Amino acid sequence: MKVLLITGADGWLGRAIVKKLLESDKFFKNFNYLVLHSLSKKKFLNEDSIKTFKNNGISLLFINGALEDNSLSKNFLKISKENVFSELNIIYTSSIIHCKKVKDFFEINYVGLKNFYNNLDKSILKKFTYISSNSPFGFNKKGILFDEFSKYKPLGGYGHSKQLAEEFLLSIQNEKVITIIRAPWFHGNDMPDRQINFLRKASKGNFPIIGFGKNKRSLVNTLDLAVASLNVTFSNRKNNIYWISELNSYSMHFILKIIQKSYGKRVKKSFKNKIKFLMLPIGFSSICCVIDLFLQKLGIYNMYLHVLGELGQNIECSSKKYRDEFPDHEWHEFPNSIDDELNEAFKK
Repeated sequence: MKVLLITGADGWLGRAIVKKLLESDKFFKNFNYLVLHSLSKKKFLNEDSIKTFKNNGISLLFINGALEDNSLSKNFLKISKENVFSELNIIYTSSIIHCKKVKDFFEINYVGLKNFYNNLDKSILKKFTYISSNSPFGFNKKGILFDEFSKYKPLGGYGHSKQLAEEFLLSIQNEKVITIIRAPWFHGNDMPDRQINFLRKASKGNFPIIGFGKNKRSLVNTLDLAVASLNVTFSNRKNNIYWISELNSYSMHFILKIIQKSYGKRVKKSFKNKIKFLMLPIGFSSICCVIDLFLQKLGIYNMYLHVLGELGQNIECSSKKYRDEFPDHEWHEFPNSIDDELNEAFKK
């Protein structure tokens, strides 16, 4: 039996992948079993979704387990033996982005991944798609966009742990199996609390901006990342590393402006010429970044300090390689999706 395993299936990206599978049955021919992994035992698929998979001949299995104690590996090995899997495809979304202790980044994002991969039955492993990040590459210098040839230059534990994970997978030297997808700042529906809080604050002018907000950021909708993950897993792709992002980068000023204009439409209030920001001085972000890195050297991690350290920096990438290879991908651009995202943010 052919199987697709999605790790972290109840997370922001994991849910988007499941949603895209439900919306398009073109991928169903590639597997008979869909294994959805989550940390908790809470149900995250409704009955209609379960019925859709079953009607398309897909058997659903749910597993739990953490990476740091190898319980995910043990639980997956158990169901593999029970169901006699013959071909294995994996989309690996599991990662910790913000944590209490810096060592957690390495135990989960690197050691956990390494142990999980080493415990797989390589004789049946066909594709292993790993979701990485822009964090192993730090900030852009001299306006040069990150691409598949960029050198590692991580800042902090998260970026370093993701670098180690990438290097481990690339050291396997199996380009037919391993694919690495690098993603910048996420946006999209079915979002976590941190994104809801950002949108609510930004809508009302309560989110900070560094200087005049001219620094650029690349963005990607989780739906686009989901489509890309499925494409590279089930297509005869030409490369094994791809950056996935929207065609254009946006300045922080533009991002906040679009959010506030959308909010203005929602509350029937014009924000024309009244865009509001909590303006912080140029250099504030760099100071926060230095403090953040110093504290992380001591093993201390603070999410707010880390976010402020990135807030005024340029973090841009080029998705040209993926776009050239998959020209039929229909993108969900930030300016076109923000209305739906704000509707979700203010309903919760």
